[in-house]
Amino acid sequence: MKQYYKFLQQVVLLFSIITAASINAQNIQFTFANAQNTNDGTNDFYEADIMIGAIDGQADFRLGSGQLYFNYNTAAFGTNVRANNKIQITATPSPEYFLGEKAGFTDFYDISVINDNTNSRVSWAFQQGVSSGAMTQLVTSTPRKLIHIKLQYTDVNQPPNISFEDNETLVNSARDQFYTACGPFDSASTTLDCSSNVDSRNVNIQFLDAMFDSSGAVIGTLGVNNQDFVDILLYPNPANDVLRIKGLTEALLKVEIYNIIGELVTTQTNNIETINVKPLSEGAYFLKLHATNNSKTIRFIKH
Repeated sequence: MKQYYKFLQQVVLLFSIITAASINAQNIQFTFANAQNTNDGTNDFYEADIMIGAIDGQADFRLGSGQLYFNYNTAAFGTNVRANNKIQITATPSPEYFLGEKAGFTDFYDISVINDNTNSRVSWAFQQGVSSGAMTQLVTSTPRKLIHIKLQYTDVNQPPNISFEDNETLVNSARDQFYTACGPFDSASTTLDCSSNVDSRNVNIQFLDAMFDSSGAVIGTLGVNNQDFVDILLYPNPANDVLRIKGLTEALLKVEIYNIIGELVTTQTNNIETINVKPLSEGAYFLKLHATNNSKTIRFIKH
């Protein structure tokens, strides 16, 4: 009998390891949608929804904590948008926004942590406030609104150049900041249990290498609905001499490179899959891809 229980424990442990490895091997994706400029009668604003979705093949899951970094054009918004009260992050109305879920007066997530990471980059974190057993929403492969971001312009005539920062050489572990929800798995509680001592399903599991698509941050784009260009990647990123494009589903007509303040630096129409970036100065740039029916803007770093 003891040998049977020992064998059973080994099976459960093996199942837990396989499950964790499966989740860690998959990714979640963050995108922009509904980007627009607005005005309240006095001030001008940039507004957009941040979307979350599981990559196809990933099992649905309850969301725990996470952190995102946003770059912006200081010519448009000034520096240190958090310190200067130029940024708002909201999750209402619920249930339209994933992180707006609540029961009575109890918020399921704390979305209030916003900090200036640099003069032109702001970080925002969300924290799980209730157990996974209290949650009713799941992250699925269908993108949903996570939160709404709003930045106040200092000069609305300047390009906003909003984008996710996912470069781990600039932000430590930018892609690895997201977790499934902690337990208790089978009951509603504001006291969280992230250990496996009682139930291995209580453990919060880290997602490795989350995917970020900033194309929908450009005002007037369709964001997550631009499915033909969803899987395009630039590599290596950062790049020293040559930048390559992977995942094209249709021929490109041209590519354009813009600097961080929105100035056109160069245009290429031949041999587009390989782009010479050696003449560029070190720094951040935006690569805009043009096809017959689609366009996409991707941020990259030149070293």
